[in-house]
Amino acid sequence: MIEIALRAGSANAHQRFTQRLGENLLEFRVNFLAYQEVPMWALDIYRDGAPVALGMGLCAGAVITEGYNLPADIGRLYFVGAEATLDNLGKDNHLVWLPA
Repeated sequence: MIEIALRAGSANAHQRFTQRLGENLLEFRVNFLAYQEVPMWALDIYRDGAPVALGMGLCAGAVITEGYNLPADIGRLYFVGAEATLDNLGKDNHLVWLPA
């Protein structure tokens, strides 16, 4: 299990970072979508510059990779804790990876 660090606040409303998960070096892009009826955080994942999954909502208690046709070696991402807001991301909730 690996916890993936996320940062809260308006200065971090658009985050981009890489993270090694198992044998994969993945690029994460996390964006706060304030224009939605209910503002939310969304996650895009890229491997070797190609999108693996786009627009995954960070919803508390969810296996956020469920429903995506991801390569088996990517594993699963869980978002646990409180519902994400602009100011509590990574504080009251966590993005967790488990291998396949």
